[in-house]
Amino acid sequence: MSKFAVKNMKCNICGRVNEVTYLAMGSQQGGPDLDFRPAEVRRSAMPLWVRKCDYCRNVFSTSEEMPEYEEKYIDSKEYVNCGNIAGLPEQAKRFVKIGLIYKHCKEYKKAGDHFLYAAWSCDDAGLDAIAIVCRKRALKYYNEVNGSKLAKRELPDFMLRILDILRRSGMYDEVISFAENCEFEDSKDQAICEFQVQKAKERDKKCYRVEDVLSDASKK
Repeated sequence: MSKFAVKNMKCNICGRVNEVTYLAMGSQQGGPDLDFRPAEVRRSAMPLWVRKCDYCRNVFSTSEEMPEYEEKYIDSKEYVNCGNIAGLPEQAKRFVKIGLIYKHCKEYKKAGDHFLYAAWSCDDAGLDAIAIVCRKRALKYYNEVNGSKLAKRELPDFMLRILDILRRSGMYDEVISFAENCEFEDSKDQAICEFQVQKAKERDKKCYRVEDVLSDASKK
């Protein structure tokens, strides 16, 4: 059962109030993809994660406080043209714009996260080539992240997400090379890493879920 609710949120740029719908409650239906894209019902609620202001160009998150940035940035060519990524569906544009805001504010992990969310929107629209462009842009910003500053649980998840982005982008040799430098204490994380390497060797860039890894491991 899903429950949606409404709240009022001020745009962090123009200060005017927007009525925002959000997922207040929803039962989990299965596990996440290997890049941590959530299962239903949160998956279907993706359009509610971000909101374009009703009164200005600004796009903002509905679940977390946005960083401080100057109003003139949302009039920049980079922002208006979505980082020069052509052919984005509307939902992906919103994620890209938030990703660009975080990049502008040097919050590179969140920038990468939102470009990955844009890739998910492209996946849903069947726009595989544009999804790869978004994934590679996510990698660009993830490369700016200082892993030593991530929380202990956050680092392995971050590395696993990078492995999946590399494979889904067809960067198979890079998957194998990156995995050689990854160390995981958790046996499930290690199994996911080995699964990614095997799929990279098979030149397979399909989407897989955590349960696929567990199923594959149980057959061995």
